Amino acid sequence: MNRLVCGIILGTFGLLCLVSAGHSKHGPASSVVIGLLFLTGGGLLIFFGSKYLKQKKTVAEFALQMLHKDGKIDAYEIARRLDISEVDVRVYIAEYLKKGIIPFKAEIV
Repeated sequence: MNRLVCGIILGTFGLLCLVSAGHSKHGPASSVVIGLLFLTGGGLLIFFGSKYLKQKKTVAEFALQMLHKDGKIDAYEIARRLDISEVDVRVYIAEYLKKGIIPFKAEIV
């Protein structure tokens, strides 16, 4: 979530730099360069931040499906399906346990 918010802020600042390029006392080139850097950095943060959030939601969906079908959550199986690290899957599951989305009584294998 922090990446997404920071990306939006940097992207907005980059757009402001590009819009105000003609009014810069150091010349329009410096404002354009700085604006493009901030806009690119903000775009990358937005992209990776949204990818992270989608990945977390997908892990939670698979975990809840496994919990309903088998009565347990297999972190290795989720990691294999999504082609991500099992450690990341366990971290995401722990976050959703804290939020109360996944019940505490769930057995995580």
